[in-house]
Order: sequence, then C-alpha cells, then structure tokens
Amino acid sequence: MSSLTLALPASSLPTAHRPVQRVHAHPAVLASVLDAHLRRNTQQDRVFGTLLGVRDVQSGTVELRNAFGVPYEVRGKGQVTIDMDHHRAMLDLHLKVNPREVVVGWYATSPQLNSFSALIHNFYTSESAPHPAIHLTLDPSSLSFAAYTASPLGLRAQDAHLAFTPVSTSLRVPEQERPGLDLLTSNLSSLSALAPAPANPETPQTPLQTLQTLLATVSQMLDQVLAYVADVVSGAREGDEKVGRALYETVGHVPRRAPAAVAATEDDEEKAAGQKDKKTGAAAARRDFEEEFNAHLADVLMVSYLANVIKTQAELSSRLNLVI
Repeated sequence: MSSLTLALPASSLPTAHRPVQRVHAHPAVLASVLDAHLRRNTQQDRVFGTLLGVRDVQSGTVELRNAFGVPYEVRGKGQVTIDMDHHRAMLDLHLKVNPREVVVGWYATSPQLNSFSALIHNFYTSESAPHPAIHLTLDPSSLSFAAYTASPLGLRAQDAHLAFTPVSTSLRVPEQERPGLDLLTSNLSSLSALAPAPANPETPQTPLQTLQTLLATVSQMLDQVLAYVADVVSGAREGDEKVGRALYETVGHVPRRAPAAVAATEDDEEKAAGQKDKKTGAAAARRDFEEEFNAHLADVLMVSYLANVIKTQAELSSRLNLVI
C-alpha cells in the first residue's frame, strides 16, 4: 500500500478541513522529546511518541502539556510496527495522574514528512478521534519545531493518502518558569531580551545574584516606561490608551509611604525644629514602609508554603493511587 505525503500551505485547503487553528507547546514537552531522542538506539535516526494535552474546541487551540516515547520497528518498505502495549500502558498510568489530559497527537524528531509519517498518523488519528491528530516535528540540531494536521486525499480515506497542513505553533512559557528556562538555555539564547546574561553561565547563580539580575531587569523596564511617558508628554509619539490604563493600574498597586509632616520657617530656631520634625517624619515613613514590605513578604511566604504543601499532598495522593 503506497502513501503520499505533502506539506501544503495552510491556504490550499478549505477551513472546514483545518479545525485546529493554533498549537501551544509547553517547554517540558520539547525537553521530553529531546531526551527521548538522545536515548534512542544507534540504529534509529529518529524517535516518535505520544502527545498529551487539552483542547479548546471553541477557539480551535491545542495545548501540548506532556509526551512519552513509543518504541517502534521498521520492517521492510512501507511497514512500521508500533508497540501498542507500551502506548496503552503509559497512557493508562498518565490518565490516573492527569485525567484531563488526553491524546492529541504524536511527535517525531525529524522535520521531514514521508510515507512513514502518514502510516503513524493514521494510528494516532484513531487515538484522538473524533478530533484531528496533531503531528509535532522537532529538529534536534536547530531545535526548530512545527505542528501539522492531516487530511485524507481521494475518495478512500483508508488508503493512507494524507496531506499535511502546517498549523500556527508557539512556545508557551509560564512567567514563573521563565527564569529557570533562561538559566537552562543561557548557553544558547535567552527567552527574555531584557535579561542580562550571567557572568558564568556554566554555574547556577546564587540567590543574591538572581535577585540582582531580576532587579537589573526591572530597572531596564522602568527606564523604558519612563522614556515612553516622556515621549508621550513631549508629543514625540502618540500615546496608547491601553498602555496608559495598564500603567495607571500598575502604579495603583504600588505601596505608598505615609507623607512626612515637615514645618519650615525663615527663623533659625524654627528651622532647627523643622529639621528635627523632618528626621522624625522620615523615621516614621521608613517604619511604615518596612511594615508594609514585611507584611507583603509574609503573604508571599505563606502562599509559597501552602503551594508546597498542596504539591506534596498531590504527589503523595498520586503515588498512593498508583500503588493501589
């Protein structure tokens, strides 16, 4: 049975055959794919596996959250043997921990599409039915990735003639995970254009160095905001209502210090009394700021502690479920 695989532009097929509009990939998925590629057999030039995630049918987006490899064997021309038992066992274990994540497609560590891609895609189409399967390709050399959906060509869909259509793909990095990802990819490229590169990227930064890096990033952001505001005030550029509203809301969340009451007159005696009042007011302002900062820090530590407790309980619960 022959197979035909085409990489057609997105506009060459009608919209009815392209229900998936966008694919968001989590960094953990790409890391898992690269790890499977590095651990492959020397006889294999690529690996493939199952993609797990969630779908938003209304917006036509698919979020890739997890992946696991599936062993396979090539037997002759046009024959691929997939270890379905391994696929089923891994899927059952995953669903016990993350029941909301379902099979959304498969990945391969090769940017090329061929007849084997069509054969494997037919299998995952049945696994993700009634929704279309996503095919994620990752080039281990350049780390570039792309996503495709496939539509049957001809009148008989069982003949495995497929046309692969590119889908808009993006890397979704949560804000709380960006510093760690920047550290891991510091030798390649930084995801944050504003974040300065560490002095020695081979060794992890100390907490104080990390704080210094974050403060430098915040300082650069503030310089950009001040330059933008100055240009708008001077009329050099036109202001944006959305940016102004965002800045107004941001400034409203900044804690304010209590104003210091200072009395100043022209007489020398009153000036000395005013200096004393000024020092007293400044000390009171510092105390107020320290109290607000310590209260905010206590809230952050409490939230972090509760998050660790919930995470530990979830891990224990999942392990107990696996044991049972």
